Amino acid sequence: MSLVQGAPPSGGVIGMANRLARDVRTLAEDREQLQAQVTANRAGVEAMLCGLIDTFNPHLGGHGRRVARLVDALAVRFKVSFAAHHALRHAALFHDIGMLGMHRTVLFTPWTDVSESDRSLILSHPDIGASHLRALPWYEASAAAVAAHHEHWDGSGFPRRLAGEDIPIGARILAVCDTYDEMLNKPQDAPEQFTEQQVLQHLQSHRGRKFDPRVLDAFLGIVAEGSPHEQEQQPPDGELALSLAEVRAGHRLARDLLNASGLVLLTRGSVLAESNVLRLQALRGLNAVVEPVYVHEA
Repeated sequence: MSLVQGAPPSGGVIGMANRLARDVRTLAEDREQLQAQVTANRAGVEAMLCGLIDTFNPHLGGHGRRVARLVDALAVRFKVSFAAHHALRHAALFHDIGMLGMHRTVLFTPWTDVSESDRSLILSHPDIGASHLRALPWYEASAAAVAAHHEHWDGSGFPRRLAGEDIPIGARILAVCDTYDEMLNKPQDAPEQFTEQQVLQHLQSHRGRKFDPRVLDAFLGIVAEGSPHEQEQQPPDGELALSLAEVRAGHRLARDLLNASGLVLLTRGSVLAESNVLRLQALRGLNAVVEPVYVHEA
């Protein structure tokens, strides 16, 4: 007989503990599944947005992915937190999403020749892009950088003429990377092309004007050290490293095929169909797919 009035028998206590343990384990498993689903959904949204940009303006899509790689290097140099780095990377990918719908020739038209409506769209595209991103709560931090990526250190930028430390650090990092890539990777039909030396001279001439001196100096240091994204060494026996121009239907992937954001487009072992090849070759020259493509030797 229990000494404590109303206490359940010892077997009942053990049974209750077991049930609680099972409930806790079930909740933990459910939580893991929900986290995995959220992660998959976010990756899907990112892939969808990148695909939309590629469809409507492939030049902007390739530009965004290249800027994201540059931002990665600067984020590491500034030792930003994982969350801040993640947000800044998405800001880089989608910083020009507010320009979708604008004809690409407008991007290369002298400012004095741009129509009033297109000029208004250009000046408001940071706010338009930020508004699009804020529709998804996890892009809130990215939206703040997108909204301010055309602000200048001396207060002469747009849309709000923010200056100095009032500009979010993410936007200051994005501004340098954006300008560098935009000038260096002009499409072939652009009226003017620039060498890397000319681009670097332009950046230096705007140190303390358009660009945060500390951010610019760090970026120039990275460029001086060489690209942080070196190509891989010779592939092992049994693999061929091909350019997008060389892939053919029937090739079997020796490694996962990634886009420039690190998302898997096709998994290792996939056999390329004609539709895969057509899509990949449509992306040639846009830096949208990580090259080389590794396939098994026939």
